[in-house]
Amino acid sequence: MTGIVEITINGEVKQLKYANFALEAYTKLTGADIGTIKEVSEDYSQLDMTSDIIYCGLVGSCRSKGEAVTFSKEDVNRWIDDVSMVDQLSAIKEFMNSVVKTTNEMLNAFKAMSGGEEKKK
Repeated sequence: MTGIVEITINGEVKQLKYANFALEAYTKLTGADIGTIKEVSEDYSQLDMTSDIIYCGLVGSCRSKGEAVTFSKEDVNRWIDDVSMVDQLSAIKEFMNSVVKTTNEMLNAFKAMSGGEEKKK
């Protein structure tokens, strides 16, 4: 699974990678269950969600390349106002696609494992 998108953030073109590392970071950051997205609410705005998604994509890219994460969530919060709407939407779309793809892959794996056990009986 490789959900890769490039955006301009903090004046630089950066790669976001939405794969296992990014999804792990997202669940830790938001408390959302694997395969779910934290819902926008009175206490969690669309901009909060976008910032979280971009942060996790940056983390995913760094970790998959073996690079140190040299920025914080607060840094991304400061940079988010300068990220174009096109880049924000690209990041959200790729993240959502990756969540759906990963969830489907996990469901198929569970089905295959449970089907395999039934055949052994």
